[in-house]
Amino acid sequence: MEKSKKGVFLRESSGLVREFGILDTLWFNISLLGLLFSTYYIASTGPLVGGNPLLGLILPILGFFLIGMIFSYVGSKIPRVAADYVYVSRNLHPALGFVGNAGYFLATVPLFMGITGITLQTFGLIPLLTILGYYTHNFSLIAIGSQIESNPYLIMAIGAVEIVIMSFLPIFGNKVYRGFQWLAIPLALIAAIGMIIVELAVSHSLAISRLNNFALTYANVTNLYSNVTSTNVPVPAYYNIYNIISLNPVYVVGFSYIINTVYIAGEVRNAKRNIPISILGTLVIGGFIFTAALALEYYQLGYEFTTKMMYLSIVQGTLPIPTPYLDLLEGVASGNIIVSVIFSLASIIQLLMYLSAASFVGSRLLFSYAMDRIMPDFIGDVSEKKHVPIKAIILSMLAGLIGLVLFTLPVTSAGAFLLSSVAVAILMLFPMTVLSIALLKTEKNFKIRIVAILAIIYLIFTFYQYLTVPAIGADSVVGYGILAGSIIILFAIFYIAKFVRSRHGIDFNMIFKEIPPE
Repeated sequence: MEKSKKGVFLRESSGLVREFGILDTLWFNISLLGLLFSTYYIASTGPLVGGNPLLGLILPILGFFLIGMIFSYVGSKIPRVAADYVYVSRNLHPALGFVGNAGYFLATVPLFMGITGITLQTFGLIPLLTILGYYTHNFSLIAIGSQIESNPYLIMAIGAVEIVIMSFLPIFGNKVYRGFQWLAIPLALIAAIGMIIVELAVSHSLAISRLNNFALTYANVTNLYSNVTSTNVPVPAYYNIYNIISLNPVYVVGFSYIINTVYIAGEVRNAKRNIPISILGTLVIGGFIFTAALALEYYQLGYEFTTKMMYLSIVQGTLPIPTPYLDLLEGVASGNIIVSVIFSLASIIQLLMYLSAASFVGSRLLFSYAMDRIMPDFIGDVSEKKHVPIKAIILSMLAGLIGLVLFTLPVTSAGAFLLSSVAVAILMLFPMTVLSIALLKTEKNFKIRIVAILAIIYLIFTFYQYLTVPAIGADSVVGYGILAGSIIILFAIFYIAKFVRSRHGIDFNMIFKEIPPE
């Protein structure tokens, strides 16, 4: 018996080190949340759905408080890499544990890294060039931004360079990675609060006047406000209960990533304290910023104008100015070049940080599959000097590049934005729901069982919304295909690995009866 135990895992120790303190853990969570990306998504997609943002926040924040409690519980109970995967595979079924966790990998690495390789340009680099050109009257900068926007292969080339450079950052060790977080995340928070302040401080008339002047300079359009409001675009009702409830999946694009620290639980110090604080703290920070940004956008620009403008830009593609994401809108509304540049630079740096964070977490998930013998053994190699899985980091980078190519070929920033909903739908279906079911099956604690039941109800309803709300990108044949195809492929990978390992004399049943080493 002792002999067989020694052969279960690749090594007796994972080789990883607990280096993440409380703020490191919080910054990591916010990095993968994609704070500014999520804020821009909600501020631009929310108007397509309609409804009161404050009332619309109630359901998702309550739902994700339950989910946050579940993931905090599991991360504290099993402080290992990919704690949810370990818990589900050991207590429910190995295949469900793998497919759920690997669904998160697909959403976070190839899908969202690919999307980020595009959006880095569409609401980072292009708005920066446009804003600089507008304020300095240097029209060649505006022309360069327009040229990049109209050339999908140029977007792909720039995005590929960004993915390669930033994906390699975690190779240099956790100290270097954590240092970049300390630059990127405080800057993103400052920029997000700054945009909210501009929304609150700049009056409706002044903001519209400055936006009209921008449109005149950029596209020779004399009165953008009048042109937009005079269109026949339908305006969704503000207090309609269906619209308010339909804001739930819009908010969830941001909230679905509050759980990230559970995936690096094996590298978090004092996991029982730091994991719950990072998860629930991210929920509170995100909830405030997302809601304030959308509500104050309506306050500053007007509900009718905002909804029509976003529809013309994102759905029809006929708005004569670049996609009006919040950094561009509030950069123009501020009337200040320094403030505008800070917004755009913060967007770029935060998105670059996401690429590193996705590569980081993706490598840990691949590492955990290798430890369980689902992936080839070499993927589980850990550098003795840097304490990071270098080969798994490189594979995560390659997955991000594949996602970039897939998203760039039919390039539109709006299309990439909407397809991010498919990634979130994958998250909703397995990692969260399956973990809740595993808790319900395994735990005897009455309170945690009630939380799991309520979470399952909320998650199933939200997943239904992702498949039915028209403004959400998962409501399409392509969305359904990506969703179903991803799940089928992941199940196939698990059972092929099980078959191959059985030919090598490795019993999967033995592996999934034990907790991986620390």
